[in-house]
Amino acid sequence: MSRGEIIVLILSLLFEASLNQPCERETDCPTENQEVFSSSTTEIPSLLRPGVTEVFFLSSQIETIPKGAFVKNPQLEKLELLSTTTTSIEPGAFEGLVDLKHIEISSTPLTWIPVGVFKDLSNLEKIILKFNKLRSLEKGLFDGLDKLTELQLHGNDIGSIEDGTFDGLENLLVLHLAKNNLSAVSTHWFSNLNKLQTLRLYDNQLTSVPEDIFQNLPNLKEIALHGNKIAELSPNLFPHKEKLNKLLLENNLLTGLPEGFFVGFPQLKTLTLQKNKLTSLPPALFGEMPKLTDLSLSQNSLSTIPKGVFSPLKKLKKLDLSKNQFVKVYAEYFEGPEKLVDLNLQNNKIKSLDADLFEKLQSVVTLRLAHNDLHTLPEDIFEPLLKLKKLYLSDNPWRCDCNLIPLHLWIKANSDKIVSAAVCEYPEHLKGQNIKSLTEDQFICPHPSPHTTAFPTTEPTTIVTTTTPILTTPTTTFTNHHSPH
Repeated sequence: MSRGEIIVLILSLLFEASLNQPCERETDCPTENQEVFSSSTTEIPSLLRPGVTEVFFLSSQIETIPKGAFVKNPQLEKLELLSTTTTSIEPGAFEGLVDLKHIEISSTPLTWIPVGVFKDLSNLEKIILKFNKLRSLEKGLFDGLDKLTELQLHGNDIGSIEDGTFDGLENLLVLHLAKNNLSAVSTHWFSNLNKLQTLRLYDNQLTSVPEDIFQNLPNLKEIALHGNKIAELSPNLFPHKEKLNKLLLENNLLTGLPEGFFVGFPQLKTLTLQKNKLTSLPPALFGEMPKLTDLSLSQNSLSTIPKGVFSPLKKLKKLDLSKNQFVKVYAEYFEGPEKLVDLNLQNNKIKSLDADLFEKLQSVVTLRLAHNDLHTLPEDIFEPLLKLKKLYLSDNPWRCDCNLIPLHLWIKANSDKIVSAAVCEYPEHLKGQNIKSLTEDQFICPHPSPHTTAFPTTEPTTIVTTTTPILTTPTTTFTNHHSPH
């Protein structure tokens, strides 16, 4: 094959590969009914080509959406302005778009939207106004949109919302208010949204949540409150628990939780509590949650937990207790979730483990014990873990003496399971050595065995031993500088 033929072949293969490349975004491969305008566009064209029902403006230099901008294109069903330079929308900008179902204006410098701009868009089903600079929402802004099912307002600078702003949205299913500057929420905002399924308020500045905020929201499936500054939750915060399947509370300032707070959630699949300030848990915190498989209490300040606190969580597969203050953990902690597959105890201050700690956790596949204060482990502690495949032991101050021989032998026999290596901290001459790489005779106890007795001798540092037990201090050594008593 000639060089020219090879080049032609390579080019044809590259062209074919480009044809098979999937479109990452909808606008990368527009269809016949779609039209895309890019950064060279400075104003909205008055007339689109026939058949276009969806129009996209990407990084266009459109500063103002004028009144009647789309009156000659009443057939539009989808309109998106993404990363444009838009700073204002005139009243009546979208008049005539009676078939519009989807509108998005995102990642613009827009600070305000006039009341009435969505007037007569009675077929709208989705409004996305994310990552703009909106500062407030006024009552009347969304009036007449009784078919709207999704409203996304996250990533703005919204600090205030007038009561009644969402009142007419009787069919709304998703309300996304995350990543704004809300320091408080009003129960009145949501009082008419009884079909709402998803409410996202995460990454705001909330310090508290009204007790009756969810009173009129019986169909909620997701509540996202994470990333706020909430220090306390009312015991009666969730009057409607039957349908809730996702509850996100992590990264707040919670120091405690009410007794029985998580009782009565039959559909709950996701519950997040990590990155709070929890110092203790009530004895009866959880009820039966047959759908909950993953629970994280990581990055709190727990040093102890009530024995059996997880006992109702029979289906739990993953439990994360890392980055707390545990010095000791007990087998009773894990009564109930005996089907655990992943147990994370990393980054605590655990000094020792009881020999029976894992007796009921025979399903554990991944066990994380790294970054603790473990010096040694009981013999056969891992024997109940018949399904163990991944064990993390690094960053513990392992004392490599004769007491560690059982662990050394187990590590050598199960080296394929060790994910992060255990290395010696003591004695000094073995510091930094991988436990697995040592030989058994390197694990020496610092003192003679119980059957070894030292007798006085005239030679300095010379020790004479006998196997006969003597009721004197076993390790006493005398030199020619002292006389025996």
